[in-house]
Amino acid sequence: MLKSTIAVLVLIGFTFLPRSWAGVTNAVVGTCQSGTSYSSIQSAINAAQAGSTVQICPGTYVEVLTINKNLNLKGIAYSTSSGAADSVIIGVPSSGAPQNASSGTWGNLAVQVLVENATAHFSNLVIDGGGGSNCSITPVGVLFQGASGSMTNSTFQDPPQCTPQVSALLDHTTNFNFSTNYLRDCRSSCLEIDYGSNTTVEGNDVTSVPGSIFGISTQNLAGPITISSNIVSGLITFGIAVELSPSATVMNNLVMADVPSGAGIFLGGATQALVQNNRLRAPSGVLIDDGGAVGNNTVTKNTMMGGLCGLQINSSNQGDTTIGNTYISELQTVCLF
Repeated sequence: MLKSTIAVLVLIGFTFLPRSWAGVTNAVVGTCQSGTSYSSIQSAINAAQAGSTVQICPGTYVEVLTINKNLNLKGIAYSTSSGAADSVIIGVPSSGAPQNASSGTWGNLAVQVLVENATAHFSNLVIDGGGGSNCSITPVGVLFQGASGSMTNSTFQDPPQCTPQVSALLDHTTNFNFSTNYLRDCRSSCLEIDYGSNTTVEGNDVTSVPGSIFGISTQNLAGPITISSNIVSGLITFGIAVELSPSATVMNNLVMADVPSGAGIFLGGATQALVQNNRLRAPSGVLIDDGGAVGNNTVTKNTMMGGLCGLQINSSNQGDTTIGNTYISELQTVCLF
């Protein structure tokens, strides 16, 4: 009888507890609008109810962030101008981020904003790497790992002057949308997508002045990816690279890769890729190396402009289709190696 009475009282107590025990639903970082106010982004993340939106007032926040629950992170205002006063700028401490993650491709990582095993949507943010040369561990601006969601209308700027360095890394993500972002002056890879599936990369603007190996790169994907309507330019060796991955659609991109040994689009061990309607200005417009496998890749209706070789193809490739492309001032249209 006593046990049953206690159980009833506990049930009644939980029935009348305030809903706030599950987390706040109106977290605001700063005081620019009404809501439950927090002074730091991480404190708002910790307090927020799963599935809710944390809104961030304009300002600079020097923090290393970790998100491991479903959450939306949204800047209340945003400008594409570097360091604009009306943007939400997430800066890294002067000592850099600590080692807080690792990946099969890049090893140990020092990640500025880390999302693990959650669905997260980011928008209207500026990720500022602070420059510098804290290079003992590979620095990463944002890492989505084992996650899904999106990142849109955001800027990556002033990354650490390290090699390797990755601005945005999607590792083992599913159903992810990375669109209308600005990535500036990356060192190794501006946007890296590894081991994921069902990814959309659309309408991004990628520029590297100091020099980068990859603008947009995929490796070891498990499923399809669409890379469309992006602008990739600057001292970049491979504007868009698809390596060891199936079913990539690369369409309507403008790539201007200025490294002398570079290629606008690189297919390395890719299978069943469709490369179509891209405008490419690079020493090699499209470089295809199937690595001894049957690629079954299709490269068609692309415009190659002013390079050394429009198509550079491994002579042992099998099953690829390369027809209907336009060559403007190319020294050679097709080169075999």
